[in-house]
Amino acid sequence: MNDRNSSRRFPRYAAPRYAALWGLLIAMAMLTSGTLAQNGVTDRGVQKRMNTMADARTAIGTLADMMGGRTRFDSTKARAARKNLIVATRSIPSVFKKPHSDPLSRARPDIWIRWDDFKARANAAERAARRLNTGRLGALRSTLPAMVNACLGCHRTYRRPR
Repeated sequence: MNDRNSSRRFPRYAAPRYAALWGLLIAMAMLTSGTLAQNGVTDRGVQKRMNTMADARTAIGTLADMMGGRTRFDSTKARAARKNLIVATRSIPSVFKKPHSDPLSRARPDIWIRWDDFKARANAAERAARRLNTGRLGALRSTLPAMVNACLGCHRTYRRPR
């Protein structure tokens, strides 16, 4: 190894952590891309779904900011975000139960055709939210990616692209 470049290299144990962090940041960008799309929605059921997803997005954003070092880790705020995330993910099946439609809705009709799969994914997201460890920054860093993956897995299947 060249001594001149040794200070520029990441330690071997750090590479997976940084890869996970970049993956999470990309996922967050995907999740937050539709924050302003809710304006103009006329169907109450669609608006309720969008509000639920916005609540989840806000909670994940709070936790991701702490995890990424953009804000200082605060276990009280992290616990509150976890609680909000649990409430939002728990309500997903009920807010999606009826196939409300609106031109601004990004929900695919497959949700209601493959309801059992959709509901299983929503339940998996709730379990991931419950498993979030908000007691320490390191614990949050190890548990938040599973939550984001649960969200993205469902969005890839049941959310229409822009």
